[in-house]
Amino acid sequence: MLGDLTPNEIDTLLSSELIGRIGCNTDNNKIFVVPITYVYKDGYIYGHSREGKKIHMMRENPNVCFEVDVMRDLTHWQSVILWGE
Repeated sequence: MLGDLTPNEIDTLLSSELIGRIGCNTDNNKIFVVPITYVYKDGYIYGHSREGKKIHMMRENPNVCFEVDVMRDLTHWQSVILWGE
């Protein structure tokens, strides 16, 4: 799909999926992207993780990028990218 999603389409996509990708960055510009399970509720992303590299990186620099996509086929797909802490 080319184009912009409406706010309702964004909420629907975020609410319907279970796995997203979180991108973390340290002060020395190492970027780490990893899939996580999540829940989307009332405009917030809730994820759960064991202690590890991404948790350590987020404690160093809480600024993250989060991406969720759904792909039905090569011409029917949607993606949402969010930034936050």
